[in-house]
Amino acid sequence: MDKKLEQIIGTTAKLYTKYGIRSVTMDDVARELSLSKKTLYIYVKDKVDLVKKVVLFITEKSDVSRCGNDKNLNAVEKHIFVYQFISKMLIDVNPSFEYDLRKYYPNQYKLLLKNRRTNMFDKMKVDLHQGIKEGLFRGDMDVDKVVILNMIRIESLYDNEILEKYKYNLLDVLGEFFTYHLHAIATPEGIKEYKRLMKN
Repeated sequence: MDKKLEQIIGTTAKLYTKYGIRSVTMDDVARELSLSKKTLYIYVKDKVDLVKKVVLFITEKSDVSRCGNDKNLNAVEKHIFVYQFISKMLIDVNPSFEYDLRKYYPNQYKLLLKNRRTNMFDKMKVDLHQGIKEGLFRGDMDVDKVVILNMIRIESLYDNEILEKYKYNLLDVLGEFFTYHLHAIATPEGIKEYKRLMKN
């Protein structure tokens, strides 16, 4: 990718995830980059094209299959690593980003969901099988169903209305969810490893 285009997409992604898509105009993007709009349109056709490029950039950046790829990490360590990654992602992205995407750019929203779900499914499946082999996760679980259940739970965390109604902090709920998930899939040895890691 052209370095200038990469800079444009990266800067726009920060603006969109901080302020939402609808509130950020092409003028805002050009101003933030110290470019003229004419120069900006050399790299992107229009705002729809820019949104699509940003979605692809964010999907690649937030690909959980890139997290915890260290072969020296056991499955519990990888689960903690991914949990921390998801926590940061949920904090950094303004809820209006996905709201705007879903309402005004439905095709790009579908692309975001498709890529995010594929990445999560593939990564979780690999990690669960690793944990079973290591004796840290239960061997009697249906891996695919556990992955799908976990994905449904994670996606439900994007619903801030429930959190607001019951006055709960997103990170606190996510932390409890992660502990709940780990205890549901881990063997006694896995729980022991989880407690050891959490102490550190």
